[in-house]
Amino acid sequence: MFPITNLLTGWGLITIWRLQGAYAFRHTLWYVISIICMLVIIRRSRRLIFLEKHPYLSLITGILITGLTVLVGVSPSEIGPTLWLPILPVNFINHKIYFQPSELLKVLIILFLAAYLSRQRTTLILENIQNKYALPAAFTIPLITMWSVSTFMVIIQGDLGAGWLIYWCFLVVFYLRTRRKRYALSGILLFLVGVLLAYIYSDLVQFRLHGWIDPWFTNKPHFYQIDQAFIAMNKAGIFGTGLGYGIPHTIPLNHSDFIFASIVSEWGHVGGVAIIILILTLIYRIFRSAHQLPRYSFSALLNTGIGVLFLVQTIINIGGVLSILPLTGVPLVFISYGGSAMLLAHICMGCVYLTRNEHAG
Repeated sequence: MFPITNLLTGWGLITIWRLQGAYAFRHTLWYVISIICMLVIIRRSRRLIFLEKHPYLSLITGILITGLTVLVGVSPSEIGPTLWLPILPVNFINHKIYFQPSELLKVLIILFLAAYLSRQRTTLILENIQNKYALPAAFTIPLITMWSVSTFMVIIQGDLGAGWLIYWCFLVVFYLRTRRKRYALSGILLFLVGVLLAYIYSDLVQFRLHGWIDPWFTNKPHFYQIDQAFIAMNKAGIFGTGLGYGIPHTIPLNHSDFIFASIVSEWGHVGGVAIIILILTLIYRIFRSAHQLPRYSFSALLNTGIGVLFLVQTIINIGGVLSILPLTGVPLVFISYGGSAMLLAHICMGCVYLTRNEHAG
């Protein structure tokens, strides 16, 4: 897993360095910090007992920190939703340091689910239901909580990507743990209700959905990025134009949300398929590590949640670039520019390595 994560990160660094040199050094610095944090977790953290015993602490902490963006949130580009918190308000290497709490919230919710679902009392509640049509409080309370958090993030904060990503991660992990189809069905129906409410009360959601349905003929200039991404990827052909010879510079956000299109522009469809295979291989190894751990244990559920997080995040990002799904602003794991995303992804991998080492020991 470690060679794959470094290959993906290095591929992203090469692309960012060529397209957005001003961002490349910052991204490299975040990469070094991320590796250090990952090693600290592996070497210094024996167990995640504290978080396992206090699942609600992770959930409440993540919600409160994310909620701070409503009061003191900023946007580094000074346009768009204010989803970041200033960490270092003065310039450091010509750059102010910001942190995106929604990235932390993703991991904290995975920790919460792993601790919550691994508890024996919850297992008994879920598996011993006399009325097959009833939904137990052990499911409905977390479901309503996650739905409320995701709806808040989409409508109030304008964070479509993180809001819907968190909800789908919760739903998939809960289904994998319980294997109850009615839980999944009820969660999907509630998601559709949330989409309807977001469409009614959020202009951003309306704009994204309309642009997804008809990106080529919309009279809004913002969907120029989808048009340019398609043009760049189509011109690349099967084997691409070669590093430095493509036209990814014509794609807006070519170093972050649309970095997959930038890579395909230079490396061709073969490069795009290679990226997908590498990410899927990494996710498969994470799921395999979860399978080798004691069934339904905290460590197994934690690894499962991390694998689901990476999988759903990849589907949303690449699906948005290919116009299969609406654009949501979710970064491509380990590849897209973003210090917060880079840091939390390596922390997740540190947890995976830690649980594997504990099981091997």
